[in-house]
Amino acid sequence: MDRNSVIGFALIAAIMMVWLQFMKPQQKVELEQAAARKELVSPASVREVPAATAAAARKDSLGAFASASVGAEKVVTIENDFIKATLSSRGATLKSLVLKKHLDGFLKPFDLVTSGEKGALSMLFMDNAGQRIDTRDLYFRSLDATTSKTITGKEKLSVSYILDVDAARSIQVTYTFTGDSYVVDYDIKLTGFGSTVAGNQYQLTWDGGLAYSEKDKVDEASNAIASAYLGGGLLKLDAKDDKQPYRDEQSGKAQWVAIRNKYFVAAIIPGRATEGVYLNGTKKARSDFKNYATAVKMNLPVGSNVVEDKYRLYVGPLDYNTVKTLNIGLEKIMDFGWEWLTRPFAEYIILPIFNVMNKYVSNFGLIIIIFAFLIKAVTYPLSMASTKSMKKMSALQPVMKELQEKYKDNPAKMQSELGRIYKEAGVNPLGGCLPTVLQMPLLFAMFYVFRSSIQLRQHGFLWAKDLSVPDSILDFGFKLPLYGDHIAVFPILMAVTVFVQQKITPTTQTNDQMKVMLWMFPAMMLLFFNNMPAGLGLYYLMFNIFSVAQQFYINSTTTSEEMSAAALQASAHKPAQGAKKGGRKK
Repeated sequence: MDRNSVIGFALIAAIMMVWLQFMKPQQKVELEQAAARKELVSPASVREVPAATAAAARKDSLGAFASASVGAEKVVTIENDFIKATLSSRGATLKSLVLKKHLDGFLKPFDLVTSGEKGALSMLFMDNAGQRIDTRDLYFRSLDATTSKTITGKEKLSVSYILDVDAARSIQVTYTFTGDSYVVDYDIKLTGFGSTVAGNQYQLTWDGGLAYSEKDKVDEASNAIASAYLGGGLLKLDAKDDKQPYRDEQSGKAQWVAIRNKYFVAAIIPGRATEGVYLNGTKKARSDFKNYATAVKMNLPVGSNVVEDKYRLYVGPLDYNTVKTLNIGLEKIMDFGWEWLTRPFAEYIILPIFNVMNKYVSNFGLIIIIFAFLIKAVTYPLSMASTKSMKKMSALQPVMKELQEKYKDNPAKMQSELGRIYKEAGVNPLGGCLPTVLQMPLLFAMFYVFRSSIQLRQHGFLWAKDLSVPDSILDFGFKLPLYGDHIAVFPILMAVTVFVQQKITPTTQTNDQMKVMLWMFPAMMLLFFNNMPAGLGLYYLMFNIFSVAQQFYINSTTTSEEMSAAALQASAHKPAQGAKKGGRKK
């Protein structure tokens, strides 16, 4: 690795550090029709209003729906192989969803729904009288006597709610669960609303964001976004600043709208063409939590007395293989880096190889080691070419220095002579760097995959209890600048291997700058990877170990060949120099 390679790696690492600082979070949301944007009242101020006054205000604001604003809430709990969901008759909404196969960072069950008091799902629309209706303010009538039910396998269970607004209008909501799926079918039947909804439109909304599950809230917040996929493009909303709200609205046919955190996602998948989408987000001051709302805007066909809309809800792990099977492009919400460069490596090389290996090897630490070996084996020809090029360049250094001194006042002549030497020796000046550059997309893709892969989450290897977080063996209780608040082992071992690799790799430079970089680059890698997932540190550690072994082998098998070629080149060049000097004396 020559000076240019080292400096290139150092700059890449520095850019990563700066980039990570900009991947930070935000919070709180509300979705309204553009025709009537109203200011919400905080929950605290609502509690201060007398009950009678609040009831009267609610009746005035809900108009014909006021009679449905009072009632008794009834909940039903549905369990399948993967989730435990709680539904409420107040709003016919989802009040809770606990994943049975995934625990939080403290190994405890957690609820993905943050707005448990009001629920996550709602219909929003304006009636012709100008009232804004949120179905979570209304009490539905349950059509099922079930209060708790467990299903498994291919079993299905439906839970239905109905709201009779008046003799001519009703809203029916039906949830259908399958025993072995995270997907829940969600159907809405609107009767008699054809001409009583302003603009003939309504929104189906997920409101309240998605609960965080990891210990490192800052890191999780950096991955929390609201998103939509429409028109073949991905729309993202990241509520970064707690001093401003964020809102985006687009028209068109959407395949889905979703909210994600680092490892989980809640998505609404419409069954027919949408009119558009809304994304909304805020971030609480002095908090890492970002509160999002996402909505699809649906048209009510003019003249249709009965409108039936079918949706699918996916609330579960952000597992590439699982969301890919939905066939609606939900995997696009996963961050694999540059769409045109690193993402193809992640989707079509790294993940498929991991899937194949996981069929035969259950331990993800071993899979990472095997994968590092495979990548090193595949890149062996590049490493061999790089080493040969560097050895030739190193052997030509005395001649090159002589030329540089001789033609220091004639750069054009010097470049011409250097080009001639390179050609005669069969040396490519970029040969040492090019193999490294060609490997960079794959290495960066590995960075993104390991950093966001839920497969590594809560799977241990050796002393690392969880490959998705740093392999800390000592927590300081305070934070050191750049380094962090803990000591991780894999980064230390990786820094050692980087140092050894630099020592045994041929270089064309022997100046003080290279001596500094010999220590600086391992130190930068240590600082950078100390707060990275242990799986990522393990991969680069093993990759470096295999690189060191490979370099020892290449050094032992190519030295005589390269030195012989260099000696021939040097002897071929010196007579030309002598002739030119003699000419000058004349």
